[in-house]
Amino acid sequence: MQEVKVDLAREKFFDEFSDSWDTKGPSPEPEVVLTFLRKLNINSKKTVLDVGTGTGFLIPHIFSFHPARVIAMDLSAGMLSKLRGKYSSRFCTNLEILHGDVHLLNLDNATVDIAVCNGVYPHFHDKPLALSQLHRVLKKGGTLAVNHFAGRQFINSIHGSSSHDLIRQDLLDPVMILSKTIARHGFHVTEWRDDSTEYYLIAEKI
Repeated sequence: MQEVKVDLAREKFFDEFSDSWDTKGPSPEPEVVLTFLRKLNINSKKTVLDVGTGTGFLIPHIFSFHPARVIAMDLSAGMLSKLRGKYSSRFCTNLEILHGDVHLLNLDNATVDIAVCNGVYPHFHDKPLALSQLHRVLKKGGTLAVNHFAGRQFINSIHGSSSHDLIRQDLLDPVMILSKTIARHGFHVTEWRDDSTEYYLIAEKI
């Protein structure tokens, strides 16, 4: 069996941007974020895994639905340090901060109700392995969401023009291709969107 190693190159890349991350680009309007999150049926009985949480952009929006537990996970310790400074005291009882790699998820089987991959899916260097890990930690019937609050062409233009060789490879497929990929890993796709303003796919673990 091949040993899976932490993606140190991307970890370093995002660590270097952690201090300035919150100042980069406009953020979507709160109602746009909430409209997307409502599709995930978050409630007081659910555990939500925010994969690639970064500095925690989604965290206050997720907590507006009063989940039982939120796991904010990121590859970058620098990003998580910023998140911790902003939210650890505000949401201390229900927020768990996890430094980790989606390809090596340090979570037990079937312990997560909803896994959100916001703005991060293209950065998974081994997407089949990442999807198998997300499938493992989700409960049966659990929800997987891949999302960008921008269109695919815009995301690909940003990544494709990066000065970093790895990031230039981190591109989004058309959502129909993503849908087939996710279906092959034990999910049933329930909803998707791929246009000039937003890109998302929502699926259920079979």
